[in-house]
Amino acid sequence: MTPDVVVDIGNSRIKWGVCRVDRVVDVIRLPLDDEAAWEAALAQLPPTQYARKWAVASVNPPAMLRFIGWSYNHGGTVVFENYKDLPIRLNVDEPENVGLDRLLGAIAAKSMAPVGTPVITVDVGTAVTVNLIDAAGVFQGGAILPGPRLMAQALHEHTEKLPLVQATDLLEEFGPAKNTTAAIRLGIDAALNGGVMAILSLLADECAIAPCVFITGGGSDLLAARTPTLPETHLVPTLNLEGIRIAAEAL
Repeated sequence: MTPDVVVDIGNSRIKWGVCRVDRVVDVIRLPLDDEAAWEAALAQLPPTQYARKWAVASVNPPAMLRFIGWSYNHGGTVVFENYKDLPIRLNVDEPENVGLDRLLGAIAAKSMAPVGTPVITVDVGTAVTVNLIDAAGVFQGGAILPGPRLMAQALHEHTEKLPLVQATDLLEEFGPAKNTTAAIRLGIDAALNGGVMAILSLLADECAIAPCVFITGGGSDLLAARTPTLPETHLVPTLNLEGIRIAAEAL
């Protein structure tokens, strides 16, 4: 199946990827539960001669069910719900519990790396995942840590006085913070970058040759300015969408 639109349904938003030939050429970011916004976005898509073909994957089952119900009225829909649906091998204890977003990113990254090269993916979203795919293309697991927004929420909701800080913009100034908001922001930035760098180093040590690193996700800009010190690092905003496209075409 060659999809017209691939859809990645996360915990905070939906992303559509408009496909052309062998790649995603445009990304549309939409709210999780606003059908009017979906209809408006649909009206802006290029017309098709036949029924539009959708390929959908999600880590948010309730939101996925809402979207599937809507999309069935707008063409044919393929849904990826299980790791067994995907063209990738896993070497983990509980493959059924691995988030499909991690596997889809792995599929896309492996397709972009030179043959025989291990790959590490970093996805900065509500959660941050760092994943190792070995030289043979086998998903070997990785690490999960809170994303910037979750860190900020946890500090606000589980203390009496700490404010809720927006942690979406790149921190430009370093040094001792002079107020509480700046101190929280500096702490989140250090936790994100320090945590990811430590995990990258650990996973890279598992590889016989230097891996390619692919960074994606809504918060990927927070890492981009501090590119990991590995030979091959790529910022690919459409990584998971490309994984859905590749998985659909493998059916």
